Amino acid sequence: MEKSQMPPEMKREQQQSKRSSRRPLWWGAGLVAVLLVIVVGWWKPWQSGHVMLSAEAAAQAVLEQYPGEIVNSTLKDGTYIMQLRSETGLYDVQLDAETATVSAIKRLESNPQAEEKTLLSREQIKTELLKQTNEQLVSLELVEQQGSPVYLAVLKMKDNSREQWTVDPYNGEKQSSKTLDTPASEPTKEDDTPRFLSEKEAEQKALARVPGEVDDTELRGTNSGNPYYLVEIDLEDGREAIVQVNAISGAIRSVTWDEDEED
Repeated sequence: MEKSQMPPEMKREQQQSKRSSRRPLWWGAGLVAVLLVIVVGWWKPWQSGHVMLSAEAAAQAVLEQYPGEIVNSTLKDGTYIMQLRSETGLYDVQLDAETATVSAIKRLESNPQAEEKTLLSREQIKTELLKQTNEQLVSLELVEQQGSPVYLAVLKMKDNSREQWTVDPYNGEKQSSKTLDTPASEPTKEDDTPRFLSEKEAEQKALARVPGEVDDTELRGTNSGNPYYLVEIDLEDGREAIVQVNAISGAIRSVTWDEDEED
């Protein structure tokens, strides 16, 4: 038996009807895909809500606390791992890429040419100045300039003018000088009694070098002409650091990690 044949007009109508019924499905799927792309692009789930420091900014944050040269820097899991070369050796420094906080520092190599420097006392500086000039010493003070200790000496010259000398605190040599506008009629009384940092000020200096929680602070060497604070700091990782802070200038003299050698 022969199959009944459908007129061509009816076949075309059925094909057009099928294409028309599929068209809304394709439009709906395309619209969903576009919306998905917009939502993912706006949300960006692969990005953190915090801004990471650039390598240059991270290096600058380290150099502001530890003078030297960054010889290597790697970002891993939100932490910059850097190698810092300073006058005293090569150090491994870890810096939080979001907060710019130094989380750990460890010495890798020591510099055999680096010598342990000792600050001269006021009396020793006076003796060195007398070798360099016959002018009258009006005042002498140990201060910190650009993170390093120096002595500032005010001298009364023979013409009654006054000069301020910047003196190296380790050898007593004159580094620079300038004329002051202070009238000669206003004498400055020299105070031979050194002004010590308070415990809180010493702790702030120590915490700036080693972030953590202060466990104990002790003042030593008050009768030796070279007083200093020992500040014990507990770190979150369980280690303990002992920071030695000059009691007059606030300069960090050393950092000892638990039973390690001085840093």
